[in-house]
Amino acid sequence: MCYNIISVFSNIKYTEENFGLLCTKQQKSDFSSSAVFLVKKHHTTKNWKYIVRDGKTPDKEFIPHCVEEGNDAIKHSLLMSKLQKCSSVSEQIEAFESEISLTPEDLQNRTAFCKSLEEIFKIYFTKFKLYQFGSSINGLGFRGCDLDVCLQTNFEDKEYVSLKDVPTPYEVKEQIIPPEDVLRLQPFFMLRLVRRILFKHIPDMNKILLIKARCPILRFYSKDYNVFCDFSCESKNSIRNTMLLRLLGYMDSRFPTLTKIIRYWGKYGGFVGDIEMFNSYAFSLLVVHFLQTRNPPILPPVKELASKSEYLQQVVLEDTKQMFEDLKQFPPSKNSKTVEELLQEFFFHYLTYDYTRIMQPSTSSSISLSSYVPDVDDSTDKFEVNTLNIQDPFRPNFNVTAGPNYKYCKYFLNNLLQVCMAYQNNSFDNTKADRWGLDLVFNEPMSETRIHKEWQDHHNHTIEILPEPDIASKLEKIFKYVLLFNCVTCHIPPNECTDSKTLLKLHCKVYNNTWHGRDWAAEIYNKDNNLSPLELEHFISKELVSKSNDRKSLVSEFICELKEHHEKKLTVHLNFMESKPPILAVFLKEFIPRTLKIF
Repeated sequence: MCYNIISVFSNIKYTEENFGLLCTKQQKSDFSSSAVFLVKKHHTTKNWKYIVRDGKTPDKEFIPHCVEEGNDAIKHSLLMSKLQKCSSVSEQIEAFESEISLTPEDLQNRTAFCKSLEEIFKIYFTKFKLYQFGSSINGLGFRGCDLDVCLQTNFEDKEYVSLKDVPTPYEVKEQIIPPEDVLRLQPFFMLRLVRRILFKHIPDMNKILLIKARCPILRFYSKDYNVFCDFSCESKNSIRNTMLLRLLGYMDSRFPTLTKIIRYWGKYGGFVGDIEMFNSYAFSLLVVHFLQTRNPPILPPVKELASKSEYLQQVVLEDTKQMFEDLKQFPPSKNSKTVEELLQEFFFHYLTYDYTRIMQPSTSSSISLSSYVPDVDDSTDKFEVNTLNIQDPFRPNFNVTAGPNYKYCKYFLNNLLQVCMAYQNNSFDNTKADRWGLDLVFNEPMSETRIHKEWQDHHNHTIEILPEPDIASKLEKIFKYVLLFNCVTCHIPPNECTDSKTLLKLHCKVYNNTWHGRDWAAEIYNKDNNLSPLELEHFISKELVSKSNDRKSLVSEFICELKEHHEKKLTVHLNFMESKPPILAVFLKEFIPRTLKIF
């Protein structure tokens, strides 16, 4: 069975009209005829580090299972064995960050490598600057990760020079090609020139790959420094992104710790890293948006940050003195939650997130796809709609998550489900279990066949609740009044069960999704002090129903039974009648006990 990916996330049908100006005619045509409306990319960079180091791709069975492919990358099995020796999840988090992060020696070695490149480039360029950026600088790097390097030569943003052919190192060195023209070569031509220069001065290089992506890059390996390098030209946007993440990391130490865990989760799960997957920056912004929308917020809107930070305004990566001076303007967050608490909250937040909305880290908010209006001042980008949409905080017409295809979006969804279900498992923090804590967070990618098999196997769910007066009517009110489900009370035969007593049996049909997007809907009513907590939840559901574009299709159907066991123990049993991702069941396991407390 083929699921439309948006309906997989939200159980909301999408029509062509929902996209408005966001899609081209071709995209609309693709969407209407297929579950996948993204433009397919036909190249990949998987195992590229083995290719540039050894000259070939190794046999798959000999590749150690690491989230990075560098020589210093830590094996996942070794990392998990160390985490299993910890005595708590919080201790696991500390050990994880210590084991996975780049060491001071790693950073020094990368700096030395860049200096060696500078010595080579001095021969050919009259004016240039070489930047390290990305994970090596923003504090989010893993051992064995590649080094991002940017060559800047066109400092005045003049028009690029077009040549008939790529100049040779000799022509550049002897200034047969005018030096001012060399400095303004188109990035793709510049990279081809750099490749020739590197082959000339570092003859033991096996291969230098030229990747024709949105931002073309060279990929190569330095044997002397044991460094894998992603080399680009004029990547000013990437440098500014690096500065943003670096600044946020110093603003609140929970951000880099949480981001490393989430990025590792995505890389190990097989949906972060490659061309058709989510990139690391997108997942960092996923964490940024999450922390911005906590109550109270942990991180400020990027627009506010950029307006007050001279460091970001000047786009001078190495000016750390100015960065620390800027940080004095931002008081610490009043939110005292730990990384352990935030980690769990992250997964449940995005499991029931409304993916028909565009996340906007620039304003710490989100808007519906239909409300999006392109920025007329930014003509360089066009917002490409995808399953998950994050607006670049500096380029409003650019969707940071435009790249991932249907397959990896489904991996993302399934991994969210797996982790949330693991948290609801009683063994999550049981240190005596074979797998517990972070080991249950990190899961290998599954085939689509296995994913659907997992979904089909999760029809029955049990929720333990505390005894309290009039519990049956309260539970019924949660389904009918709070969540607006269509529920019919079923007849309970006498002596139906010998070891338990059925207090309530409901047949529920759900025609409106009132569990995705409750966070943004709550913002509309949170300031209304006249509403009781139960009324607030009711109006949140009404708001979600009013925004629904399909109120006739059956979204879900299940039987709910409330049973009383010996010693007054109460359980709610949910038996679903369809083979869908058990998102609703996971939501109800959290929502029902929490809502019973506010009666």
